[in-house]
Amino acid sequence: MKDVFLDTILPGDEGLGLPSASAIAVVLVEWDQYAPVLDQLAIEAGGESFLALDAPSRLALVEKSRRKQARLANGVIVAALKAYYTHPQVLHALGAGAVPPFPDGNFLEDDDWSILEPVFERGPIWREVPA
Repeated sequence: MKDVFLDTILPGDEGLGLPSASAIAVVLVEWDQYAPVLDQLAIEAGGESFLALDAPSRLALVEKSRRKQARLANGVIVAALKAYYTHPQVLHALGAGAVPPFPDGNFLEDDDWSILEPVFERGPIWREVPA
């Protein structure tokens, strides 16, 4: 069930070369407490388990779980997102690289500060208020 949940919220994208969350074995915190919540909501909604639902229905159910059990659901989802978007394979597919952005990582172009020159030359645009 965990892999189905992960692929529901992070299905991956072949066009971008992004793997699904289950393909990179994302570890979930509090999954043992969250899985029964999903199944219970699925049974209440349509009489089936979470696994028996189609992808759009599963995603809607995950959203519903965020309203019913906010702390638990958000904790699991945020942990999954953090684990996924910090995985080296995902970072590489996104072009971010697995290096920290500063000081030796990603290159940033120099800013063109000359575009602010007219603002500087305009001078102050406020008036003094007596104290």
